[in-house]
Amino acid sequence: MKTVGKVSIYFLTIDEGGQSNIPVSNFSIPIIFEEDRDLINGLWSAVIEFHNSPNIQRESTADLYLLFHEKEEAPNHLIKPGMRFELMTNRVIAKGIIESLKK
Repeated sequence: MKTVGKVSIYFLTIDEGGQSNIPVSNFSIPIIFEEDRDLINGLWSAVIEFHNSPNIQRESTADLYLLFHEKEEAPNHLIKPGMRFELMTNRVIAKGIIESLKK
């Protein structure tokens, strides 16, 4: 079952260890959930579907779900209100929180 969270995302600046260019359209990227830092459930990719492009403060809201959400082993249970997460390339580029679940 596809679990979709409404999220707030902040893209780190270069000084914070992020990158200069930030996504402005929907994308997929590896995600680490606060509750699963040791990757007990494995490393998964999240799909980020922006509600609007990030603003000048590098913030945005979006819908988030797991790329292969239909797999039995997909940790859809981690997509829940209050869950913090990090989006990664070769380093953390963004941090966010799941505000609510989308019906």
